[in-house]
Amino acid sequence: MKIVNVTESLAEQKLDEIIDSLGCCKCDQCRADIISYALNRLSPKYVSTDIGRAYVKLDTMSSQFEVDLLAALYEAAEKVKKNPRHH
Repeated sequence: MKIVNVTESLAEQKLDEIIDSLGCCKCDQCRADIISYALNRLSPKYVSTDIGRAYVKLDTMSSQFEVDLLAALYEAAEKVKKNPRHH
């Protein structure tokens, strides 16, 4: 297994779940910008094994992590809406 940032996977998954409620563009560029902006405000959680991934996923099930993740994604979407980089 390669080294993976589980926070990135979870942010992408959560964005898929909430993007319709954000009122922002859903193009690949805007999605990438939202994820990038949000990840720069969240703590990375790197793993290199399946056991590590399972442990981190348990850790991220806390309501505080969920709140932080949602807040970062909403803030990112607002920033990207005001400054879109797509054509």
